[in-house]
Amino acid sequence: FHKNGNIKALIEKSAGCDLLYLQAYSPDFNPIEHQWSQIKHHIRKALPSCKRNLYEAAEHAFRTIFIHR
Repeated sequence: FHKNGNIKALIEKSAGCDLLYLQAYSPDFNPIEHQWSQIKHHIRKALPSCKRNLYEAAEHAFRTIFIHR
């Protein structure tokens, strides 16, 4: 979502929430970043040469990473 001051004020006022922004791609604060890193590694190793190969590599990466957790 947007970090626009007006949007932040609207959310904080209407929902009574304090918004905290995490550092982008920070695995310490956003654990899913570890999985994205592993997925990208698997896809790079597969060297997909077309869209179909890319989809297959991504599917294999997802299955491999999330099955072995």
